[in-house]
This record gives sequence, C-alpha cells and structure tokens, in this order.
Amino acid sequence: MNILAIGAHPDDIEIGCGGTLIRAARAGHDIYLYVITHGEVGGDPEQRMKELFMAANYITAKKLWLDNFPDARLAVNAELIYHIESIITKCNPNLILTHSRHDPHHDHRAVSLSTIESARRVPNILAYENPTSIRFNPQVYLDISQVVEDKLSLIRAFSSQNHRAYTTKRAIKGLAEYRALQSRNHLVSHAEAFEVVKVMFDEDFSLLKTPTMTNLPKNMKYDVSKILEIPLERNEVAVKE
Repeated sequence: MNILAIGAHPDDIEIGCGGTLIRAARAGHDIYLYVITHGEVGGDPEQRMKELFMAANYITAKKLWLDNFPDARLAVNAELIYHIESIITKCNPNLILTHSRHDPHHDHRAVSLSTIESARRVPNILAYENPTSIRFNPQVYLDISQVVEDKLSLIRAFSSQNHRAYTTKRAIKGLAEYRALQSRNHLVSHAEAFEVVKVMFDEDFSLLKTPTMTNLPKNMKYDVSKILEIPLERNEVAVKE
C-alpha cells in the first residue's frame, strides 16, 4: 500500500503519526512524505531541512518532497491545492494522513482543507493529531506499543525543536498512553489516534485502492517543478542516541 503523509512544517508528520509510519514501513508499505514549508518561523530552515532528511531516513520513507510555501502564511487557495494534487499524482496513495481540519493553527487547517479537496479521488483519508489540536475527535486508534521508543528517537532527530514542551518524552508518551486508554484495549499501552475524513472498503473489506491517476494537467500559473525531491539513503543511521 502507498501511504502519503502531508505536513505543514518539518516535524508535524513525525509528531502526529510517526509511530504509525514506522510500523507501516516495517510491514512493507511504501511511505511518502510531503512537507509544505521549511518551517523558517520556528528555526533555521537549513537545519530543519537536515532534520527532516534524517527523520525520513529513520522512517525508511520511499520519497520525501519539500515545498517552499511561506511558513505561518498558508491559506486555502488554488496554488496550494494544485501543489498537493501534483504530489498525489506522483505517488498514487491508497491512504493519506494529514492535519485535522479542526486544528486551530491556521497553517495546519489550511493544509487539511486543501488536502481534502486535492484528494477527492483518494478513497481513504485520516487526520492525525498535533499538540495544537484542541478539538480533536479521534475515531481510529493504531497500536504503537512496540515502536513508541522508536518514535521518541524519531522526534529526537528534530534537535532544533527539543526546547518545546510537546517534543519531550513525557509529552509524546503521555499522549500515546492516553490514546491507548481511550481505545479500551488493555493489550495496547501506547497508541496514535486519527479522525476519519473518508474511508472506503473494497468487496473483501480491505481498504479500497486508489484508481491509477494520470499526469496532472499543466497549469502555467503554478510551477510545481520547484518542489524539491530530497534523495534518501535508506541505510543511513538517522539518529544517534
């Protein structure tokens, strides 16, 4: 299965669904990452790009794309929608993981709403949780008990953000423990939670596959050729303890 995770800033994806992506990659699924901004408002953009590269390698993502929209100034518009759709066309995902549309952070909300429109032909979309999510309403839980320590290592890749309370071990594990408790499954000690945007099942009750997409029609007004595809080194040790 092809899984595309979309985030407004470096570390959004990893904090929201890093455990899920690690589990999925180890199960043989292809992981694609698309980050909309360099996160320059929250730190040095060059360093944040290097951290993102290390994190993608740690996940063993198949591809990483980094766009160049301005941090803290995202809005739902035709350009953002077109850029997201161009990435969807490149990797033909069966499942998309994106921000919650209820997130009060305007960048996160803009990415969520733009993703929903861009992914109108994708049958399965889930929204992950970020620290800014205050009206998050989870309906799906995924057990990350066996990879929670790996998720902590993944978050440590973002060393420029380690002063933030929500990147601490206590915050990451505490939320995962709380979501596991909500799942009411006593065998699960840590979980990541998701809101359902859209889920469709096939005849055998597996997730419905996305139909093969043709190339996105060219729009001369929006140049997607400048979206940076960062080469990954799957065997590189991404995070040193």
